[in-house]
Amino acid sequence: MSKEIILIKLGGSVITNKEVPMLVRAQSLQGLIGEIARARKKTKSVLILGHGQGSFAHVPALRYKTMDGFINSDSLMGMAITQDSAAKINRIVVEECLSQELPAVSFTFCNTLVTKNKKQHSWDDQVFTQYLTKGLLPVTYGDVIVDSQQGCTIWSTETIFSFLVEWLQQKTDYKVKKVIHVNEVAGVLNHLGKVVPLISTKNAVEVKKMMTKTKGFDVTGGMWHKIEESLKLAQTQVESQIISGLKKDNLYKALVNQDCEGTRVICE
Repeated sequence: MSKEIILIKLGGSVITNKEVPMLVRAQSLQGLIGEIARARKKTKSVLILGHGQGSFAHVPALRYKTMDGFINSDSLMGMAITQDSAAKINRIVVEECLSQELPAVSFTFCNTLVTKNKKQHSWDDQVFTQYLTKGLLPVTYGDVIVDSQQGCTIWSTETIFSFLVEWLQQKTDYKVKKVIHVNEVAGVLNHLGKVVPLISTKNAVEVKKMMTKTKGFDVTGGMWHKIEESLKLAQTQVESQIISGLKKDNLYKALVNQDCEGTRVICE
């Protein structure tokens, strides 16, 4: 019988202070990991944890334009510095998991994946497979990837989750139940600041138009990137939930199939 899998992404905005470089929101991180630890005892689902970078790797990635590859004489050091920043927040997340008796292990795509023009070229899945088989909790994150064509690139946690879902769907041992995105906001908000409870291909265009009216919204990334990746997953019958991590027990409820506040992205 296939084991159900739930993928959880802790957004950078909810576990770090994005206004201050490399500052963790320790209380928020502790609370969310605590909810995961409680839920893991209740649910039979296998969990995979991912997290954003917030005020960690985003800063050097922007400075060195790491997404674009080796574009100048600073790019080599830029790749290394950005990768180091990404690893630092990962160790902090893993350490919090361990303090709450979760058998967490870092899983870095930078050491197992090679891309070509930002797309997968090769991936060694042996370690990841063993982590799941042995009952460990893999903790992954958006990372700097070596690219055979342009030198390097960045894969977001959303991109990594989409990649993992596709890989898992080829395995008979596992069935992906859903993906949970944990953010500061209560879900996807419309131009009036109200939560959009449900998004599908039927209303995605309308939702995007509403979001572009929201002050400070950047349609090239952020929340819309989550929605785009979630809509792709919905086409493969994998539901996504976008919820607030600042509301107590919201993540716990999502993990144990209780009603929680947020936005569901489904296929209709």
